[in-house]
Amino acid sequence: MTRICVLVLLGFSAASTAAPIAVDHRKQLFLDDYLIASMNNVQRRIQPAEKHPANPVIWAEEAWEEKLVTLYGSVIRDQGRYKAWYKCGGGIAYAESDDGITWSKPPLDVVLVDGRKTNVLLRKTGKFNGAEGYPYFYELFGVHKDVKDPDPSRRYKMGFLNIETGYKGPGGDPFHPGQRRGLGVAGSPDGIHWKLIDNWATEAICDGATHWMFDPARDRYVLYGRTRKTLPEVEAAWSKYDWYKDWHSGRAVARVESPDFLTWDFTRPASAPVVLTADLGDKPGTEIYSMKVFPYESVYIGLVQVYMALPDESTLDVQLAVSRDSVHFTRVGDRSPFIPLGGVGSWDRFNLSLANNDPHPDGDRLRFYYGGRMYRHTPYKGPDTGPTRSGIGFATIRKDRFVALQASFDGGQIVTRPLLLTGRTLRLNAQANFGEIIVEVLDDAGKTLARSEEIRVDNLDIPVAWRDGGFPPDGRPVQLRITLKNALLFAIWCT
Repeated sequence: MTRICVLVLLGFSAASTAAPIAVDHRKQLFLDDYLIASMNNVQRRIQPAEKHPANPVIWAEEAWEEKLVTLYGSVIRDQGRYKAWYKCGGGIAYAESDDGITWSKPPLDVVLVDGRKTNVLLRKTGKFNGAEGYPYFYELFGVHKDVKDPDPSRRYKMGFLNIETGYKGPGGDPFHPGQRRGLGVAGSPDGIHWKLIDNWATEAICDGATHWMFDPARDRYVLYGRTRKTLPEVEAAWSKYDWYKDWHSGRAVARVESPDFLTWDFTRPASAPVVLTADLGDKPGTEIYSMKVFPYESVYIGLVQVYMALPDESTLDVQLAVSRDSVHFTRVGDRSPFIPLGGVGSWDRFNLSLANNDPHPDGDRLRFYYGGRMYRHTPYKGPDTGPTRSGIGFATIRKDRFVALQASFDGGQIVTRPLLLTGRTLRLNAQANFGEIIVEVLDDAGKTLARSEEIRVDNLDIPVAWRDGGFPPDGRPVQLRITLKNALLFAIWCT
């Protein structure tokens, strides 16, 4: 939520009883209060991603695409090209691009339609009927390239939702009686020709919009999948509404890990720990539809697909969450959209979905692919919905600029917690070309050890120059007091 706090200048005895925070070459972003002891007249603001003017860059053009082209799927950089696997009609299609903007759909001989080659890799025969060799396939999650797998036939891995209806065996999904649901996995040597590996790698996730990352810090795949959970306080507060019983199903996100994408730490239905669900900070009717998490500098950032499960709304946009350990997440700022719904006249009017891949570096920007739909999530009881058309586009931000700490001309100050600055140069990502930023280094008594020159530029990498005192400090913990005037601060680090 937005913070507007009274400044309390804290010495070390009061600022924190924990160990000082090391600030090194990894950028420290201000998505949460981890670095902050106090703020005065400073606001935290989400910086919405900028949608590309060529959107949608992939759109339904062939009869077999059935007007439904969207990201449930992945866009990866591979062998110098962008490659996309995406939901197409009831199956999976493939496209390629040199720049990620202009795409081609190569004619392949994997799935023929009326004797014609298509860009389809798998095609369902009905809503709950899979494809040849994939008897339970329901919906694509995504594709990744596993460079660690020594078996070249499994170099590419695909994850997808499997559903077996009329299921009467042990277990079964508690949220969908009579069904078995879980993660199916297939492998491929080239990303085109696929072979089933496991129908039920884990049943701890129960529905679509499941995402994963490879976490180098753990040397593990970490998957964030659909489950259901409603907090007791949410149940008590929202059950008074007449729509609650019929509309709110408590969608939430659970977490599982695997060293190889096949052997997972939780496999039984509804057994995985829940890491994100709606709370009282959300608008009544909110459900957490999905979350794509990726490691970024010193944190894990979550792209949160937020569903408004209301009779007269039924929309999905994308917000932000942050974690320091990939397990415990904090929602960011005032929960305003990071990727907002499109306005009137747009192709992504009511329903956004997330690519199952990390953002792509693109010069000094980050590129986020997403799916957009002209129609609302069903069910919906209102008159304002569009035709069943959807496509794929992307949005970008300048690097590190997910969130700004900002103050207007009346000025504001940030005081950090005790820090260990582990380099010789303090650096900022900031926008102050029509204002200024001043950084002061404080000792444990609040005395100023160093004061910077006024910073009056807009740059992703600003080395701080010092006017008074010496920098760096002599290995002892210090605090930073950062004064902003008509300026925005995005990140700090040391080199």
